[in-house]
Amino acid sequence: MHLALQIVSAARILEKAAKRVFAPHGLTPAQFNVINLLSDQPEGMRASDLAEALVVDPSNVTGLLKRMARDGWIVDRASPEDRRQHVTILAPKGRAAWAKARHDYERSLRHVAAAAPAGDRAVAERVLASVADRARALE
Repeated sequence: MHLALQIVSAARILEKAAKRVFAPHGLTPAQFNVINLLSDQPEGMRASDLAEALVVDPSNVTGLLKRMARDGWIVDRASPEDRRQHVTILAPKGRAAWAKARHDYERSLRHVAAAAPAGDRAVAERVLASVADRARALE
């Protein structure tokens, strides 16, 4: 199988595994990624900054954040620095879910990482970074 196809295949398998990890917490992988990013941002983050950190188009984040706010995971509020800007912060429900789900998240990361010795992981990280750089050059 071509390297690019192996990467896509591995990404799909990891996405399915992430769904299984977060489902018992009532979260999707995307929702966990948002609350994980917000977990150490007491002042919150702008939607555009969340989109950049999540490596997704800002239009994809808007609907996700609206649903998460509706479900009580997050709160949208005016920025303390600029009242014209809005920031997203964790609601108590989101912080509680993050506190529980992060243990399963960290355990799953350790499980996946254990598949390769540290030296092999370092090589894989360099190769994947190089592949990503080459793919960006195609844009």
